Amino acid sequence: MSRYDSIVNLNVGGHFYTTARSTLTRYPDSMLGAMFGEDFEFDTMQSVQDDQGRYFIDRNGRLFEHVLNFLRTHQLVLPEDFKELPLLEIEADFYQIQPLIEALRSYKAPFETSPAYACEVVFLSRTLVGFPHQDRGGSLMVSASSKEVEDMVHGFGMGRLVTEGHMAVLLGRLQDRGFTVQSHATSVVANVHGGNNNVENKWVLVRKTVRSSSASKASVGDQ
Repeated sequence: MSRYDSIVNLNVGGHFYTTARSTLTRYPDSMLGAMFGEDFEFDTMQSVQDDQGRYFIDRNGRLFEHVLNFLRTHQLVLPEDFKELPLLEIEADFYQIQPLIEALRSYKAPFETSPAYACEVVFLSRTLVGFPHQDRGGSLMVSASSKEVEDMVHGFGMGRLVTEGHMAVLLGRLQDRGFTVQSHATSVVANVHGGNNNVENKWVLVRKTVRSSSASKASVGDQ
């Protein structure tokens, strides 16, 4: 077996995969094509191998399953309850697999103007009393497009979030659930009682989900 057709063991964010080098290099212009192409030298990867010799990529290991399946089949097939489309788009962009990027666009296009394509929104507003401040905390208000989503946010057990560190955790957990930050704004509001001004930070996060009776498929021809 030639080096180009050899088997490759991967550790993607703690998830393990085994595939052929020819699969990873199906699209030579992609990041994986550059990493594992014919000009690839084993020695250059030694610093990013785990203790079992698997090549380590510090990305979302769960979603890599869909990336690898696309490389194997040239088709994008997602489960009907798939709720992480924005995150998968980020992964496709990271790996620079242009046919996958285009397949994702085709996948979501029919639903963007359809009632079957649901848009869930979370609004966060954090007010800091007194400026300048040293992250002493403040009040947090949460609202959402549905009670289910609002309950989910409160279910994180973060009703008393006030500091920058706590906000980072909350935003991270929302992004893990498929939400992406659509906007973030900071404004300074004069304190009506005098003294230092108040600072208000606002975030809007959106998650789009597909409601369908069967799994959707998008495919592209061989390149």
